[in-house]
Amino acid sequence: MQVFKKFCFIGGIGFAIDSVVFSLLVMVTDNIILSRLVAFWLAASVTWLGNRLYTYRHQQSNSILYQWYKHMLSAHFSGAINLLVFFGVKDYISLPIAFCLGIILGLFSNYFLANRFVFVSNFK
Repeated sequence: MQVFKKFCFIGGIGFAIDSVVFSLLVMVTDNIILSRLVAFWLAASVTWLGNRLYTYRHQQSNSILYQWYKHMLSAHFSGAINLLVFFGVKDYISLPIAFCLGIILGLFSNYFLANRFVFVSNFK
């Protein structure tokens, strides 16, 4: 349970970055897809670093680049879930609710993959 709490704390930081960047980009551009992707990529990179240094610091990979690659692969898979939900419901519910719903479903996918694939030292 402690790992999940730490993971959620780092995810909360990522969520804040994701939310702020997305909101700012939506205000300055009409391209909602680009706004969403840029915000996601920035948040995913921040959460990898946070989880590496805080949540899973006891399970370090020998290769930082390989670990980052696995994280980004997992984040994109979970991000696909996030985006599919977001774009699937944004026309039926408010944009902020659609945004949060995508984030929540992506969180559960990302947590599972982080524990089973990204931050597992015997996985190479």
